[in-house]
Amino acid sequence: MNRTLQIAVAIVGLLAAGVYMLHFFGQINHPYIPAISGGVLIAAYLFGLYARKKQEKE
Repeated sequence: MNRTLQIAVAIVGLLAAGVYMLHFFGQINHPYIPAISGGVLIAAYLFGLYARKKQEKE
C-alpha cells in the first residue's frame, strides 16, 4: 500500500475530527457537520484497518 496515501487519509481523518470538535464547542453551526465528519472518520478508520492488514500480508 502506498505510504503517502495512508498519510493523506490520516490527515483527512484528523481534519474531520477537528471540524467536528469545532462544531461540538459551538464555533461552527451547521446541521450536517456531525454526519459528514462522522462518515469521514469511519471511512478513514476502516481504510486504516484495510491498509494495515494488506501491509501485514506483504
